[in-house]
Order: sequence, then structure tokens, then C-alpha cells
Amino acid sequence: MQRPHYLLILLLVMLSPSVTAQDIITVSGIVTDQQTHRPLPHASVTAENVGTVTNEQGCFTLKIKPQATDIDVSLIGYISQRINIKGDGHQLNIQLKPAVVTLSEVVVNNVPAEDVVRAAITKFYQNYSLKATSYKGFYREIIQKRRQYLSISEAVVELYKTPYDKGILFDAVAIRRGRRMMNFKRTDTLAVKLQGGPTLAINADVVKNEEFLFYGDDMSCYRYTYEGDEKLNERPHYVIRMTPVNIRPYALFYATLYIDRHSLAISRADLQLDLRNRVLATDAMLVHRPKGLHFTPLELTFNIFYRTEGNTTYLNYIRHEMRFKCDWKRRLFASPFTVVSEFVVTDLLPQAQPIRSRDSFRSRNNLYDNVEFFDDADFWGPDNIIEPTEPLNRAVERLRRTIQEATK
Repeated sequence: MQRPHYLLILLLVMLSPSVTAQDIITVSGIVTDQQTHRPLPHASVTAENVGTVTNEQGCFTLKIKPQATDIDVSLIGYISQRINIKGDGHQLNIQLKPAVVTLSEVVVNNVPAEDVVRAAITKFYQNYSLKATSYKGFYREIIQKRRQYLSISEAVVELYKTPYDKGILFDAVAIRRGRRMMNFKRTDTLAVKLQGGPTLAINADVVKNEEFLFYGDDMSCYRYTYEGDEKLNERPHYVIRMTPVNIRPYALFYATLYIDRHSLAISRADLQLDLRNRVLATDAMLVHRPKGLHFTPLELTFNIFYRTEGNTTYLNYIRHEMRFKCDWKRRLFASPFTVVSEFVVTDLLPQAQPIRSRDSFRSRNNLYDNVEFFDDADFWGPDNIIEPTEPLNRAVERLRRTIQEATK
């Protein structure tokens, strides 16, 4: 059986709203560890059906309706907090306390790790939505050569998911608004484009796209290890490590799963591509490369987060990072590239609406060619986004100045 690419990049040789600002309030802040005071990235920040995640510096901005009174902040390994808010313009300093799992709550030895994973798989159709669901989300992708930003693309997207027992064939994503920037003054002869970008929210949903990690014939190719417990929303979670031990015709993943002890819902999955076979790893990462180009895979990771509301668990956030080197024949040094993409569910829409085929973003497309250049500080309006980091903000300003100078 030929497996699909996990996420695809394309290497090419280059020749050269219905909601207004008056309907929302804005709450911003930083989330840190109460003991170490270090910023906590990827913490979930929500108010009712609206949410975002903290960036790499622990910062967030959340735009919500005026009637909202509280926000919830949660992260695996920490005690969740509910913070009361009053009015607009809040700047919060939220300190999460590490969760301590007492020995009385945990059976330390003899946890049948493989049995837990297989039991979690049998619970997919109980724990995840069996109704079609529509979401609004925010997607960003960044491409760097060494520390230099080459391009930044962002979009507000609509995501339609069929019931979790129907697979991903009819799931779809549509671009509702987007922007891009590229460093046009670079002299690189290599362009890197991430193919399928926003479809990350479809293809990397490991629970719905079972072939991504839980393909039946692959399950016996792993060693399963119980690595303790962590807490999320006051609920203990098994932490189970999956290590590939057998060779398949395609690269497998090292995986760490966080599985709710009571419901057996998977709340988080951290994946890292097995790079021991360079040919298989390259096949998993690369669509096309020019003749004469050497490609060296360095890393491919996914961090996939889910959020439970009532008795149903939903996709919440995905982060993907890919690192590789490219060099041409007869050149002395290889150039290191990094591609980072993120998707966060910002709104759970009240009605599920299928996306028309003509509006659907395809896995063979890339976001950069489907959105326009921007120069508008209020571009996102009332939409929630992942707060950009300070380095990214500085890069955007440099790229904006570069493009403005080039178009004079």
C-alpha cells in the first residue's frame, strides 16, 4: 500500500465581516509558569466557543463578545484557571501552577501501554463528534533560511469536518481572507513552498485521519511505553510513548500521546518523523526537487491539541515544523531551511455548512500563491489570530519596508 505524504513541500528554481469592532472587546496577556516564571507557549485561551493559543513567548490576544465574563486558560501539566474579566483593554499576567499527580491517583507499574492506546482507538467514535461541524480558524506559515525570514503567509479559514466516523475524504477548508509577504531582494535561487498548507487541519488530525498514525497494519510496528501521568483540566492523563521498531515502506513517527484516564480521549499527540532511513524521510517530506539539488531531512514534527467540551472532544490547535538542508552540486555549503505552520480553531460555528468544491483549498495548492500582499494594520479586524512573536513582528516590518521600497 502506498501511503500519502504527511505534509508536502515543493522546491522550485526561481528566475526572479459580519462582526464589527464595536461588537467585541479585546483581552490580552501573557501566560507563565508560576514557579519558574518562564513563558508557556501553546496554552489554550478560550471564552465560550471562541479561543486562541499563546505564542512562543506566552502572549495572547483574544477578541470576544462584550457579554463574556470569563476566560479559561489550560495546558497539559498545569492546573487550569478561570479568570474573570470586566470590560475592554485588559492586559493580564496569568501564572499557571504545575499540576501534581499524587501517587494515590496513579498505578505506577504494570500499565498496559499498548492496550491503553488500542482502547483509545476503539473510543474515537464515542469521544469525538458524530455530527458534521464547521469551524473558523487561523493559519500561519513561515519559511526561513537560517535566521532570515523568506516569506510569511496568513489566513482566516473556514473548516468543515464530517462526523469522525466518516474519515477525511469530504472534509474541506476554504480561505476567507489572507495576506502574504516575501523578501523579494533575496538572491536565493531556491524557493520553498509548503504544499497543502491550511489542509494541515484535515490531514494532521490523527484521530480522524487514522492512517496518519493509527493505520492498522502499523500498530504492531511500535514499542509502547507508559511514561507517567499529567493533568489537564484537573483530569489525569496517561502519557504513552510509541517508538517505531519495525521497518515499513514509508517512514513512521515517534509519538507521545496524552490520553484521558477516564474517557480515553486523546488530548494531545506529539509526533516526530523517524529519520533513520533518509530516503523514506525524504519521500515523506518532499514533493519535487530540481535536478542537481541535494536534500537532507533534519526534522519533521507535529504537535496536535484537542479540547473537550462537555462529553465531546474537538480539534483545537496544530503546530508543524520542518527543517532540512539543500545544496547544489559542486557547492561547498548546504543552506538550512525551516518551515513552521500553525492552525488554531478560533470559533465553533453554530451550523455546519459544507464548503463548495470551487471554494475548497486543495492539498496540491500552496497558500502563498492564493493570497495577496498586505499593508494594513487593521487587516484582521474582529478575527482571532495567533499573536505574532516579537521576532516575527520585526520581520514583518522589515519585509514591509523592503517591499515598499521595491515598488516605489
